[in-house]
Amino acid sequence: MTEHHLKVQRTARYYSSNVITAQTKQVWLVIHGFGQQAALFIQNFEFAFSSERVFVAPEALNRFYLKGSHGQVGATWMTKEDRLNEIADYIAYLDDLYDAVVGARADLKITVLGFSQGASTATRWAHATSKRIDRVIVYAGEVAPELVPLSASSGLRKTENHFIYGTADEFFPVQLMRDAQVHYSSLQFKVTEFEGGHIIQPDTLQQFLS
Repeated sequence: MTEHHLKVQRTARYYSSNVITAQTKQVWLVIHGFGQQAALFIQNFEFAFSSERVFVAPEALNRFYLKGSHGQVGATWMTKEDRLNEIADYIAYLDDLYDAVVGARADLKITVLGFSQGASTATRWAHATSKRIDRVIVYAGEVAPELVPLSASSGLRKTENHFIYGTADEFFPVQLMRDAQVHYSSLQFKVTEFEGGHIIQPDTLQQFLS
């Protein structure tokens, strides 16, 4: 038996808070976690929607039923199966999304926030892309392990990097996150620790909205 690969076109889905206009100053690309949907995930940022700030939530290309063979559907950015091709595919997808949304608007401040599994996705993209990204926020998740320590050419050397986690996160215990800060030293993270669990907490993000 021989394994083969074939490039095909896919239709990707994403949601946005509004459209980019002459008044827009910031674009936030917010990347959801395992088993989530972009339509629900972007609702976590409604408190920050404004005419000057556009939020864009891409949905992962792989969908599945969360329980059994029917009911609620979630999405995942990758699994261990055919891992490298899935990573290459979502990096290309996010590049295309950037072009479609941001285009040539060099005046916009670009923030990429990755939540949970989306944190690894966001850091892989920021590491590999040639697109301009100003700020990366790793929120309640981990940096993709193969990226650390950073290579000299990593895009994460050009971005302002932030690491946010809760003290009661059931998936990423606080001590694990504190230990990770040492491991992530090459990313020069600015760290924000908040009291709470595996959630997007509006109060914690207020400092990043200006």
